[in-house]
Amino acid sequence: MQNEKNLKQLFDEYVKECQFSSRLSSETVRGYSEVFRRFTSVMPEITHVRDLTTEMLTEFFMRLQTAERITGKNTLKVGVTKSTIRTYWSKLNIFFEWLVRKSLRQDNPLKRIKPPKIEYEDQRALGNDDIRKLYSAVTLHTCDSLILRRDTAMISILILCGLRLGEFISLEVRDIDFEKKLLTVRGTTSKSHKSRYIPMHDMLIFHLRDYIAERNGRKYTASKLIVSATSDRGLSRQGLKSWVKRLSEKSGVKFHLHSLRHSFACNLAKKDVNAVKIQKLLGHSSLDMTMTYLRSIVAESLQDDINKLSI
Repeated sequence: MQNEKNLKQLFDEYVKECQFSSRLSSETVRGYSEVFRRFTSVMPEITHVRDLTTEMLTEFFMRLQTAERITGKNTLKVGVTKSTIRTYWSKLNIFFEWLVRKSLRQDNPLKRIKPPKIEYEDQRALGNDDIRKLYSAVTLHTCDSLILRRDTAMISILILCGLRLGEFISLEVRDIDFEKKLLTVRGTTSKSHKSRYIPMHDMLIFHLRDYIAERNGRKYTASKLIVSATSDRGLSRQGLKSWVKRLSEKSGVKFHLHSLRHSFACNLAKKDVNAVKIQKLLGHSSLDMTMTYLRSIVAESLQDDINKLSI
């Protein structure tokens, strides 16, 4: 009987339903799985549905916010950000609602715990100076011609197309259409499950042609567009994470991959591109989500717009 299954077994059933019935993207399912793994590691005493009480979940969030963690060389931080707490709350909430729908619980214990309200005051988008530093770091610190061209193309794709991590790592050579000047994000890799087509900037086309020509010269046959630095295969998720860390150290620019997606959205907005068009390019299902990306536009950058006013 389902009532006798432990929480891990029930979560596995939930994941299967996400994959094969709800048809959620692999990236979305991976996010749910990572949160559940962290939840069970922080709260090993929770093994069955009956253990899911408001008190135990309150203890979970308390442990998250007070646990010490290493974030860099000899750098110790306590707890996680409000944004991370809210992410954990929302992903666990969906699983707990599933338990209620399956009549495995009468209620969702998270409903009595309010997620933190997030006020985004940080500047998530990179400025033009930071972007130039990224390109310069690649040029100054890369000896291998293939990796030089690959890394330059990687920055250009991220800055000029605004892809999500999963979309970027899943790009294939066939997704680049030089004749139509389009980059395809396939529905099988997109969070929305819908394919979208992003017009390619002339600079991106130049960098991609340069990179692919070098790839072909090395006789590479990998279907993935972005190859590993060590062999003829696609760059792994861990490899991409290491690339970001390395580039951040070499350039002196602290950034995450998602920062470049924010930069893409904000640069379009600064060029007076309609928010609905930005939404389409980002692949957002709602305009509200797009508007959260545009919070990175700082007041100082609006000076020229203010000067356009006349009385």
